[in-house]
Amino acid sequence: MFDEVDLFHRAEALQEKNDLDQAIATFSEVINLNPKYIEAYFSRGNCYEEKGQHDVAIENYNAVLRFAPQEPVAYYNRAHAHLKLGDVDKAVNDYNEAIRLNPRYSKAYYNRGFIQRKLGRLDEAMADYSAAIEHDPKDADSYVSRGLVYASQGEFDKAIADYTEAIRRNPKHAEAYGNRANAYEGKDDHETALADYDEVVRLSPRDPKAYSNRAIVHYKIENYDQAIADYSEAIRLDPRNAKIICSRGIAYSKKRLTEKALVDYDEAIRLNPKYTEAYVCRGMARAAKGQRDTALEDFTHALELDPTLLRAYYQRGVLHGYLGNLDSAINDYSKVIEIDSKSAKAYCHRGVAYTKKQELTTAMEDFTEAIQLDERYASAHYNRGLVHVILGKFDNAIADFTRAIQLDPKNHRSYQSRGLAYDRMGNKEKAKADLAQAKQIAAARR
Repeated sequence: MFDEVDLFHRAEALQEKNDLDQAIATFSEVINLNPKYIEAYFSRGNCYEEKGQHDVAIENYNAVLRFAPQEPVAYYNRAHAHLKLGDVDKAVNDYNEAIRLNPRYSKAYYNRGFIQRKLGRLDEAMADYSAAIEHDPKDADSYVSRGLVYASQGEFDKAIADYTEAIRRNPKHAEAYGNRANAYEGKDDHETALADYDEVVRLSPRDPKAYSNRAIVHYKIENYDQAIADYSEAIRLDPRNAKIICSRGIAYSKKRLTEKALVDYDEAIRLNPKYTEAYVCRGMARAAKGQRDTALEDFTHALELDPTLLRAYYQRGVLHGYLGNLDSAINDYSKVIEIDSKSAKAYCHRGVAYTKKQELTTAMEDFTEAIQLDERYASAHYNRGLVHVILGKFDNAIADFTRAIQLDPKNHRSYQSRGLAYDRMGNKEKAKADLAQAKQIAAARR
C-alpha cells in the first residue's frame, strides 16, 4: 500500500508522461489521505491548467493559499489562470501580490508587463520588463518584450539594442530576429531587415509568417520576383491564408501580371468572402483590364461590408472620374474627406473632378486645402496651376508649376504646362526651354 509521499511521486511521474487524468486522480488520492498536502493541490492545479480547466485550477491554488497565504508562486499560478479566463484585473492583483511577497520575482514582473502592454499602459509595461531584466538578466524574452515597447514608441534604436541583447543571450531566438527586422524597417534600413528575416527563415523554415514578413520587405524595395517567391512558399505552408494570397496578388499586379493577380484575389475572396482588401484589389485589377462594371461592383461590395473603408471610396471615385461620372466621383471623394478630413489626396482628386465640371472656384479651394495639408504634394501644386492658367493668372500658375517641378523634377507635364504659361505671357525663351525639357524627360521615359 502506498503512503501519501509515494502516491505523490507516482502522480508526478504520471504528470511528466502527460497522463493528466491519471495524475489528477492520484493527486486527489494524496489529498484524501492528507487534506493539508499543499504540493498535491499545487500539482493538481497545474494539471488542470494544462487541460485548460482554468476555473478548477484556481480552486486548487485557492486551497494552497488557505494553507500557505505567503506563497508567491500560488499567486503567480492563479494569476495565469485568471488571465486565461480573461479576468485581467484579478490577474494583475495576483501578480501584484506575488511581487509583494517576492520583489525579485522576474516572471511575475514579465507577465504583469505583458498585460500592461496589451492594455496600452506602456510606461508601466516598460517598468515591469526592466524589473524582470534586472532580476533575471539572462532571460532573452524580457529584452524582446521591452524592445516591443520601445518600438511602439518609435524608439527604434533602443528596441534594436534590446533585440540584439536577446539574440546574444539566445542566438536561436527567431522572434528577436523578426522584431529586430521590424525595427530596422521602421528606420527604413531594408537591407539589414532582410538579413534578419533571412535568419528567421533559417531558424523557422516551417513558419509561413517568416516568409510573408520577408516578402513585405522585398515588395517595399521593389524586388517583386523575390516577394512573389516568398509569398508562394508561405502559401504552400499555409494554403488557406487569404491575406497572404491577396498580398501575392498585389505583387503580381506590380509586375502587371494581372491574370495571375486576379486568380489570387479570387482565391482570397473564396477563402474569406468578407475580406474587403481583396475586393478592392480585385476591383483595381479589373479596372486595369477595362472590366469597369465588375470593378465598380467590387468597390461597392467592399463598402457594403465596411462603410468606412477609405480605399474603396477613393478607388471607386477614381474609376467614376475616369468614366466621366463626375458627380459620383465627387461624392466618393467627399465621403473620404468626411471620414478623414486630413486626406490631401482626396481633396486633390475632388479638385480635379470639380475642374472638369468647370467649377473652378471650388476646385481651387480643394487644391489649396490639399497643399495646406501637405505642402510637398506636387500633384496639388500642378493641378492648382492648371486652374490658374484657365483663369488667366499666369504668374500664379508659374509659381505653382515651379513648386511642382521642385518636388517632382521628373514630371514632364509640369515643365510643359509652365512652358505654355510662359508662352502665354510672351516669354518665348523660357517657354522654349521648358518645352524642350518636357520633351527630353518624356523621351527618356519611353
